[in-house]
Amino acid sequence: MAGQNFELGTKRQAIGSHSSLGASPEAARNELRAILRSSGFLRSERLRDFLSFVVENTLAGRIGHLKEYVIGLEVFGKDESFDPRLDPIVRVEAGRLRAKLTRYYETDGRHDPVVIEFSRGSYAPAFRSPDPRKPGSAASDAIPDVRPEVTTIAVLPFADQSLNKDQEYFCEGMTIELVSALTKLEELRVAAWGSGRQLKRENHDILEIGRRLSVSVVLDGTVRKEGERLRISAQLVDVGRGCYLWSDTYDRELKDVFAIQDEISRAIVDTLKVHLIGQGERPLVKRSTESATAYKLYLKGRYHWNKRSRQGLWEGLEWFEKALERDPSYALAYAGVADSYSLLGNYGVLPSHTVRAKAKDAAVRAVEMDPTLAEAHTSLGHVAATYDWDWELAEREFELAIQLNPAYATAHHWYAITCLMPLRRLDEVLLEIGRAQELDPVSASIARDTGVVLFCRREYERAASQATKTLVLDPTFYEGYWILGLACEQLGRFEEACAAFDKGVELSRSPRLIGALGHSYALWGRREQALQCVKDLAALSERRYVSPFDIAIVHMGLRDKDRAFQWLDSALAQRCYEMVWLKVDPRWDVLRTYPEFNSLLNAIGLERANPPDFEDAKLRRG
Repeated sequence: MAGQNFELGTKRQAIGSHSSLGASPEAARNELRAILRSSGFLRSERLRDFLSFVVENTLAGRIGHLKEYVIGLEVFGKDESFDPRLDPIVRVEAGRLRAKLTRYYETDGRHDPVVIEFSRGSYAPAFRSPDPRKPGSAASDAIPDVRPEVTTIAVLPFADQSLNKDQEYFCEGMTIELVSALTKLEELRVAAWGSGRQLKRENHDILEIGRRLSVSVVLDGTVRKEGERLRISAQLVDVGRGCYLWSDTYDRELKDVFAIQDEISRAIVDTLKVHLIGQGERPLVKRSTESATAYKLYLKGRYHWNKRSRQGLWEGLEWFEKALERDPSYALAYAGVADSYSLLGNYGVLPSHTVRAKAKDAAVRAVEMDPTLAEAHTSLGHVAATYDWDWELAEREFELAIQLNPAYATAHHWYAITCLMPLRRLDEVLLEIGRAQELDPVSASIARDTGVVLFCRREYERAASQATKTLVLDPTFYEGYWILGLACEQLGRFEEACAAFDKGVELSRSPRLIGALGHSYALWGRREQALQCVKDLAALSERRYVSPFDIAIVHMGLRDKDRAFQWLDSALAQRCYEMVWLKVDPRWDVLRTYPEFNSLLNAIGLERANPPDFEDAKLRRG
């Protein structure tokens, strides 16, 4: 049969006793059933089939049957022409399965008596006790896992020393690329580059920054551009001893920027004497375009996009499109276009139903151009969640993105806020948003959405505290006032809530803030002010897009349920972004017993949610 030689090194083993399995077949099958019933696996039919297949074959003693070719045919429906060397579906799905099992044992399965796990390079699962020191467990007889001491490093933003001071975007891009390269080394822990950026902005010296970030070494550097030539200087500092470990200067043509990045990364690796298995000539920095100009334009796009302002999103889109004019096959630029359109819809700048096709087309093109690009799969996952409401596809894309680049903060961030939270898997949400914060602790958007998570968990005091932290990071970020107002409103502190929303409106004239202000006025008993907010939204809609959701929320505050449902129906038809949070948003708790509300949830692909911690008011529609 074709493809019989595609086994990933699995060895036939005799299954002669329970001890060789690490658990009895009955215990292993009970654990399998518990996993398949869990929230994380319930919607993932493909992974359920995959896990069941490998577990049952292992328990039956058919470990030799667990070959990549056989799994492709029997689990994924491939025909006999399937060639695992050309189609990586089994390897990709195995990575997703490992990641999902890890999350399961961090949440639902943290007290399970048996752990099912996979080693890389094998499709045969192992069964063990959750305590590796427990007598008789599979892990108790294993050789202790002795790991080399982990070196911790902080990469500080490279400083722009150009005469015109016009290379900040390039310095930021250089820093991000180096962080991405160094996170590929398992023996190296890289501190979030955003942390270093914030501390450097506060004018701390290098040693002080290193101590505050609890790292052993710090990488610092400068960029100077003269004409089409770059001079990049980099130095590595030992924080404990206060001395230089290494420094060097690179004079290159601007077109050689990728070679510069990889050369610096290799020099650092050599200096730290970190063992990189199979390093050879493999570059640490992936060259995603051969056009230095396209890369420069892409960096400008991300620089503006990261501001998360209305103007920044438009400017980011413009630079990404210019990058594609230079290189029409540039996958990263397509991902940038997708992310720009996605957020223009999410932030209510443009109608969601008008940006949906553009965002999806760009995301699909990015994946087609480079299936190994974490940014591309993150973009597609985000579109699948926020616009298509295809939760299974969204989860699959986010998990693949995290597998491809665990250090990509946006993948963890969007997986948490646009996929796991709408599904009300709130324990998993905390893990993912926490990881995003670890990777970029000075991101105002991640800080805001951490507050949103706490708000949706009904932890209102903590949400208010998190909103305050968000505004410390960026006092001009109007959505920080939005989450502060939401938390104060739920705590019954309506004057504070309205003051926060008012400040956000002053900064942005955002319909989202005006709608939230109207809702809060209504709950406070200020009916005239609430109705004025409805009029303000109507007037604003003559000049720019206003989401029906923002009008619906004011009518809900006024307890005008008929109009609230009418506007929610319009929001559903337009696929407004806020609809994905309908299942968890506390402001809608009073409607959860109504069939109309659960019809909306069904249309979004969300099951009815009416758990005990949702306090349903005894309201009747009429």
